[in-house]
Amino acid sequence: MMMLKKMGTWIMLLALLTMVGEWYGRCYGCLEEERIGLLEIQSSIDPNHLSLGDWVDSSNCCVWDGIECDNTTRRVIQLSLFDARDWGLGDWVLNASLFLPFKELQSLDLGYNGLVGCLENEGFEVLSSKLRELGLSENRFNNDKSILSCFNGNFSTLKSLDLSANGLTAGSGSFYGNLLII
Repeated sequence: MMMLKKMGTWIMLLALLTMVGEWYGRCYGCLEEERIGLLEIQSSIDPNHLSLGDWVDSSNCCVWDGIECDNTTRRVIQLSLFDARDWGLGDWVLNASLFLPFKELQSLDLGYNGLVGCLENEGFEVLSSKLRELGLSENRFNNDKSILSCFNGNFSTLKSLDLSANGLTAGSGSFYGNLLII
């Protein structure tokens, strides 16, 4: 009888710890849809999962490198993927719909990734209306209008767009500075 009571106590304790663990993960971890979205981005950027390998070390994507979450909502608000892609993979044509799970994304840095353009109708217009900063520096955009495939929508919330060091030219000179939209 005593053994049965001890066993019942252990089962209840285990059940309680499981419930607390699930609650803790929901309240203090990132949202599951955003974690899955980040893993899809990782797969798209580096199919061998080398550059963003530490992303799978924790189920809480808010502690992953290059990611910042809102302290209250736990949604991703900043995503830095600067130099996350192996240039040996060749040119990268972005499917910006990969960023759809991030409803509160305010800052996105895709600099130095070999980006040359976006899939048709899948440019940055699909991103959150909260996007304030977009970093596209040191990619492979040039004057052949490849960059225009990424911008087909309304960007009234965008405050900063970094296109430096892309091979874009203005008149007879090269463009090295930042373009600031206010």
